[in-house]
Amino acid sequence: MWRRTVAIARAEWLHNRRDPRSLFVIVALPVLLLLLYGYGMNFDLDDIPFAVYDLDGSASSRGIIDQFRQSRYFSLRAAIADRRDIDDLLDRGGVVFILVIPPDLGRTLGADREARVQVILDGSDTTRATTALGYIQAGLQDYSARLQADYLQRQGAAGTGGMVARPTILFNPGLKSSMFIVPGLIAIILTLIAALLTSTCIVREREWGSFETLVASPVRAPEILLGKLTPYIIIAFCDVVLSIAVGAAVFGVRPLGSVALLLAVSVIYLLVSLAIGLLFSVLAPTQQLAILLAMVATLLPTILLSGFVFPTNGLPTPIRLVSYGLPATHFLLVIRGIYLKGIGAALLWKQMAILSGYAVLLLALAGRRFRKRIA
Repeated sequence: MWRRTVAIARAEWLHNRRDPRSLFVIVALPVLLLLLYGYGMNFDLDDIPFAVYDLDGSASSRGIIDQFRQSRYFSLRAAIADRRDIDDLLDRGGVVFILVIPPDLGRTLGADREARVQVILDGSDTTRATTALGYIQAGLQDYSARLQADYLQRQGAAGTGGMVARPTILFNPGLKSSMFIVPGLIAIILTLIAALLTSTCIVREREWGSFETLVASPVRAPEILLGKLTPYIIIAFCDVVLSIAVGAAVFGVRPLGSVALLLAVSVIYLLVSLAIGLLFSVLAPTQQLAILLAMVATLLPTILLSGFVFPTNGLPTPIRLVSYGLPATHFLLVIRGIYLKGIGAALLWKQMAILSGYAVLLLALAGRRFRKRIA
C-alpha cells in the first residue's frame, strides 16, 4: 500500500515542481498577501464587553458603573470579586477591558480631589483596545462633568475634583495594528493556499485524460487520495513556516506562546483546508469550477465572518451562528491566543478539538464521494 501511495505522491510533487502556476501559489502568493494586507488593513469596532473590579463599593463607584452600563457602547459582562480572576478573564477573551475602581474613590471625590481609575485593556485586538480606551476616557470625562455640575450647584463655585483613566494595556502594549493583523493574515493565507492547492488535484486528472491510467492501475481509492494529499501537506506546512518567518522578519511579530503548539495546530487546520479543496476537486466537473467553489467557500467567509475583519460578538445573531460553524473562526482564536497572549493547550483545547473534528469529517466525506471509476 505505502509503495503505491508514495508513487502517487511523487507524481503529484513532480507536477507542482514543473508547473509555474503552482510554484507561484506555493511560494509567492503567501508572501505577497502578507505584505500587502499587513501594511494596508485597518478595522473598526462596534461592541465593547467589559468587567468591573470594585474595591470601593461606594455610591461614587456605583455611579461610575452605572455610567458605563447604561452607555450603548459598553456591555457589562462580569463583576470581579478576586484580582486573580482578572488574568483568567482576559486570557479567555471574555472582555476587552476591566475597570478597576480604587478603594478610596469615594473619599477622594468627596474631598474634591482628582481620582484615578485603572483600566486593564486586552491589547491583542488593536482596534477594539484603541476604540475602548477612547470611549472609556469619554465616559469618565462625562461622569466628571456631572460631578462638577453637582458641586457647582451645591457650592456655587467650580470644583477641582474629577476622574482620569490610568490605562494598563496587556498583550499588545503599543497597540500596533500589525500585532493583530499578521496572525489573522496567516490564517487567511493558510485557508486560501491549502484549499486552492488541492482543489484541482483530482479533477485535473479527469480533464487531462490521465484518470483512466489511475483506474486501470492496482492503486486503491484511499491510496490515491492519500498520495494526492501528502505533498500538499508538506508544501502547506512549509508555507506556515514561511509566513511565520516573514511576519517576524518584516513586521517584528513573533508568537509569545509555544511555536511547537502553533505548528501542531496549524497542521490540523491545514488538513481541514486541504480537505475542503479535495472535496471540491472530487465533486466538480472542471478545474475552473473547483477553484471557484474553493475560493467562495473559504476566502470570503473567512475574511468577513471569522473575526478577521469584524468581531464576531458584534455580528447579528443568525450570522454569528454561521461564523461559529467556520473552521477559520476557531483557528483565529488559537493563533491569536498563541501569538498575542502566549496561552497554551489548557485554554485552547476546545478549539483544537473542533478543528480535529472538522478534519476527520471532511476527509471522510471526500473519501466517501471519491470513486475510482470513469464517470
